[in-house]
Amino acid sequence: MSLLRWIVWLGCAILLLTPAIGRTDATAAAPHASSAAGLLEVKHEVKGNDVFIECFAAQFPFRKGNGGGHINVYINGQKMTEVYTAAFVVRGLPSGKHVIRLELAYNDGKMTGMAHEFDVEIP
Repeated sequence: MSLLRWIVWLGCAILLLTPAIGRTDATAAAPHASSAAGLLEVKHEVKGNDVFIECFAAQFPFRKGNGGGHINVYINGQKMTEVYTAAFVVRGLPSGKHVIRLELAYNDGKMTGMAHEFDVEIP
């Protein structure tokens, strides 16, 4: 396993386990607990035609099913997919400039209001 994949895997594991540590029953029962100050932090790296993306949103439940949430991924204004993990790769973008927009949503359809948009240049 490459070092980058191992780091991404480790980051995902930490993000998935962190909200469960020290959580009280009151917090667990709140299916739409807001992220700390509603912040979505995003890191990205372009490698060839791929964009490696890592998202940080405290207390956001990245998972499928009841009480979970996902990321709506838009490329150049068109919704491409829904992602249920905090780290993922957008593969095979054509050469040129692209706008990537990420929006956090709960699986029941409610939007969090947290979003992040950034530009990438594919060589």
